[in-house]
Amino acid sequence: MPKTFCLLNHELTQKQIAELNERFGSQEIFYPKEELSKLWAQILPEESNDKIIKEVVFWLEKNASPKDIFVIQGEFGSTFTLVDFALKKGLVPLYATTRRIAKETRNGETVHREYVFEHVCFKKYDYFKEL
Repeated sequence: MPKTFCLLNHELTQKQIAELNERFGSQEIFYPKEELSKLWAQILPEESNDKIIKEVVFWLEKNASPKDIFVIQGEFGSTFTLVDFALKKGLVPLYATTRRIAKETRNGETVHREYVFEHVCFKKYDYFKEL
């Protein structure tokens, strides 16, 4: 059974965990150490991401095997680089799709809008294939 490695800005929901188990056969979920999670959640736009990427690669190379799942979302450039790494190493990189539900309330002339993101399913990142 594949293990799942998660690199997100939050922990998985029960619905996401159930999908990973039922659809992808994963029963073990691993998160990086807190320090790396914090770095991933706060990537600075004006600095190089090389250090963070190297730490994630080290974490995966030490713990993951081909066919293991890698759930990743975050800063676009770093995510792209790590998805490319994962595909080349035989991991199965996934991202979560969501449905955005807007809730709007009014108080006189003030409008307050809140968005709730609801998990729909995981999809695989993949290389481009000619259509």
